[in-house]
Amino acid sequence: MLLQRKRPTIADVARTAGVSIGTVSNFINGTAALKQGTRDRIEKAVAVLMYRPSSFARSLPGRVPQRLKSLDHLPRLLVAGRVSVDFLCRVDVLPHRDDRVTATHIEKALGGPAANLAVAAAGVGMPYALDVELATAVGQDAESDWALGELSKLGVHALPIRSTPNNRLSQAIVIIERNGSRTIISEPFELGEVDLTANLDIQPEQRPACLHIEGFHYETMTASVARFHQAGWKVSLHSAGLPGSARTPEVFARMVKQIDLTFINDVMIREIYGFGTRMATMIDEVRQMLSRIKPRGTVVLTLGEFGAVVFPATGGPQIEVPALPVNRVDATGAGDSFAGIFLSLWLHGASLETAARYAAIGASLTTTVEGAQGYIADFATLKATASANDVMAS
Repeated sequence: MLLQRKRPTIADVARTAGVSIGTVSNFINGTAALKQGTRDRIEKAVAVLMYRPSSFARSLPGRVPQRLKSLDHLPRLLVAGRVSVDFLCRVDVLPHRDDRVTATHIEKALGGPAANLAVAAAGVGMPYALDVELATAVGQDAESDWALGELSKLGVHALPIRSTPNNRLSQAIVIIERNGSRTIISEPFELGEVDLTANLDIQPEQRPACLHIEGFHYETMTASVARFHQAGWKVSLHSAGLPGSARTPEVFARMVKQIDLTFINDVMIREIYGFGTRMATMIDEVRQMLSRIKPRGTVVLTLGEFGAVVFPATGGPQIEVPALPVNRVDATGAGDSFAGIFLSLWLHGASLETAARYAAIGASLTTTVEGAQGYIADFATLKATASANDVMAS
């Protein structure tokens, strides 16, 4: 009986060459200068294993050698968190227990909250282009190779700083209902603080720089936050996935004092503070609560189809921005897109109002198609949409 030979992965090349997965990724992608000895070991491993980086070959028709030198004049955004392969299933209504339903279709897509945010930030482009990196965990499977290639194609330099526990890319099932609501089933994922500090040399930057972390990792990365601040970086956080132990008024107050820019949605803030009032009253309750926390960073409260409210760190007047009236197909990743677009403008020095306005537009556009990364809006699109909406409103 003949056994089918398993296709070698980027992790196999890294192990054979005695280097990290990230170093092999840099070699294939041309994203960093490597010592000749390192290049020789990787080339030998590629030849021995007969590794064929087809996903990179397809997604990088014009490789950008010396990427770090070409982007080091841009603000730097380092996002720490999950990248996954999402399986999107569209159904009329979420099934009940023991039901059997047929999906309209099942599609594979790149996902993960951190990856969604990084892709949205990189997608804005000029004049708000960023040098975007994603510190994440990948496995030793073909899906991990595919994800690294897709990220590179979308302008995100992946830094695989650890392997996933099961040695394959994290997976998620996204069930999308006809009305645009969605249910997400994802695997456990943790990117420990030790991984971040052990693999990244935290140095002061001559350009604006920001570390962005997911709520999932807030508790394990508090030491990293302090070290990045000491190096002159800003730190932002998306509260999605904040562990239950951190969903208390005391921890939230401590968090917004520590973080320069916090994104939190209305569902989470209601849970933390027990707000049960209508939206306008809830927003005023949030304002009053934040006025008692001094000093603190800027807090952005996202309201889904109703837009967002920004509470500046200075304590100045709150800034309210509307969402676009769109036909919502899938809300997956809308909050990630909002945060990514906001960060791209904020790191270039745009006002909080400008950053929030364009972020709300981009998040709205994201919901008009399936998948968290189905619609990646560049600044030209955001600006044209804003202008068209202003004309309709006048």
